Amino acid sequence: MAAIKANDGQMVTDAMIDGWCEALDRDEWPDGWHNVGDVVAGRPPAAETMAVLSLKLPAGMKKAIEREAKSEGISTSAFARRALEDRLIALGA
Repeated sequence: MAAIKANDGQMVTDAMIDGWCEALDRDEWPDGWHNVGDVVAGRPPAAETMAVLSLKLPAGMKKAIEREAKSEGISTSAFARRALEDRLIALGA
């Protein structure tokens, strides 16, 4: 994948992301990272206005989403948002 430009203008490569993941998997801060404060429980404020999307899906799929969300310790809405976001990112949207 080509490098992507972060909000601060830095170019981010797959190799950089892999290095960050490896450091975090070892419970270490990646080079250049620092703690900016305590962990705060709860959902962060939305950066943009939220909108409601209603859809119908098979009951089995809803149960699977609920089960996966519970196993990850997140809400079904958060799980669905992440799944949709992952798909949009994969499409380059």
